[in-house]
Amino acid sequence: MNLVIITEADSIGKGCYRLADKRAKHIRTVLRCQVGDKIEVGVLNGPQGIAQIEKIDDNEIVIECLTLKLKPIVPPVVDLICALPRPQTLKKVLTISATMGVHRLDFVRSNRVEKSFFHSPVLQKENYTPFLIEGLSQGKHTRLPEVYIHDRFKPFFQDTLPKLNRGEMDLSCRLLPDPDVSVNLKDIHNSTNNRLLIAIGPEGGWVPFEIELMESLGFRRFSLGRWVLRVETAVAGVLSQIELVRMMK
Repeated sequence: MNLVIITEADSIGKGCYRLADKRAKHIRTVLRCQVGDKIEVGVLNGPQGIAQIEKIDDNEIVIECLTLKLKPIVPPVVDLICALPRPQTLKKVLTISATMGVHRLDFVRSNRVEKSFFHSPVLQKENYTPFLIEGLSQGKHTRLPEVYIHDRFKPFFQDTLPKLNRGEMDLSCRLLPDPDVSVNLKDIHNSTNNRLLIAIGPEGGWVPFEIELMESLGFRRFSLGRWVLRVETAVAGVLSQIELVRMMK
């Protein structure tokens, strides 16, 4: 954990928080903290700062926040649409997306998504949130990504997507990774300010109908490289490329 994420549920008043789960275990066994030591903390969807260990034993750790300060608000950069992957892959996508600052995740049905994936317990908010928090802790920030599940492909793209509040997003910022094209991200994305919408397909790829529908809605195909990637690798790859392109502007 690069940042220990705390919530209001952990609060015991007067700026103190009680930890009795894997966060406490990490502080004891990995960080090897003692009473009086300081750690970096962040309030979920809130400020970050420094806390001091006030109590530590085999059952719990009590910390007191010494400084908490809101970081400058960074405008959202990336939203992801992702064909719903198998549960174990979903966990990785959630963690990677939170680590790398994705603003919103829309998981959708596609032709090559198994129906059973939509019955996974991981899709329950109380079950997927820990994977998001793990990503926040890794990436050292606190804003929890928004997550939505859509079990119908065409209604999402034709009805739901146009209604989403993305006032800063124009059609040129809808992108579709595709190993069969040669144009790269730098060739088609020239703005450092606009918010991007990226559509990541399933392991077997989008079918032609799905690609045609997305292209009719302004999605532009580009290459992440000459390799065919797993879903979680594609997510990490596209987010890394976006960050690189933005840094080069």
